[in-house]
Amino acid sequence: TSSRGTLRRDEQRQTEECIFLILDENLHRFPFEGMPVLQQKPVCRIPCLSFVLATLYERQISPKTSVFMDPVSTSYVIDPEKNLQGTRSRLLPAIEKIERCWKWEWDGVVSEMPSSSFFKTGLTKSNGLMLYFGHGGAQTCFSRRRVEELIDFRVSTLSGEETQGSCQATVVLMGCSSGRLISINRKDSESFEQTPLYYEPEGVALSYLCAGSPCVVGNLWDVTDNDIDRFSIALLENLLHNGESMAGSVSLSRSACKLRHLVGCAPVCYGVPVYPLLQKPRSVEET
Repeated sequence: TSSRGTLRRDEQRQTEECIFLILDENLHRFPFEGMPVLQQKPVCRIPCLSFVLATLYERQISPKTSVFMDPVSTSYVIDPEKNLQGTRSRLLPAIEKIERCWKWEWDGVVSEMPSSSFFKTGLTKSNGLMLYFGHGGAQTCFSRRRVEELIDFRVSTLSGEETQGSCQATVVLMGCSSGRLISINRKDSESFEQTPLYYEPEGVALSYLCAGSPCVVGNLWDVTDNDIDRFSIALLENLLHNGESMAGSVSLSRSACKLRHLVGCAPVCYGVPVYPLLQKPRSVEET
């Protein structure tokens, strides 16, 4: 990737549009992003329009200004449960290549369970990026209760403890059903039609949004590790080498999957479009 190519992406950001989907309790489980009319287009799911306005207001930027994340402040976790050897062998070389190309030094934990403090530090980095490649929505590393504790820090003016702070990082959760939303009284039901809906659908992706993350990527259903790893590598390439937004990178990376519908349509983007803050890179040939 040349620096001139990166500058072209900066110019396109001024006019690039994003489609926001506000889906009800019965439509959120459908992969609308995979429809031909939405392919190759940035699409974000949001709980409501006020969420977008609140995200922009909190970061003190105007609606015409993009939300950025700094790839230098990236943390990653690969195979924390030590049972995804293939994922480890595919993702780690790809991440190390990116680090060499950009001369970055990311914080990472591979094939071992990260401490809660490691995960929380990654989530609270200003304009950071948190990558998770394992099972589910990383609940074994950082429980949903711990994620929701960050909501209190987001709305509180308390300070003084080093561990305090809201979730400020963009979060990528590449585990099975990490982006699935479901009503709490429907979790054990086999029929959506026969079970009355008493609560709004919820999930770990929404917990991260409520905790302060501007963007969360997750899977709507269970996926195969081979194909979702191909997607993950393409996602990092489009995001960090081509300068696409996270929403745009998700859309462009679907074609990397062999099972383009069963796996390629599973990843979705919640929140607002987030762009990487890129400096002049080294060429890939130099690595």
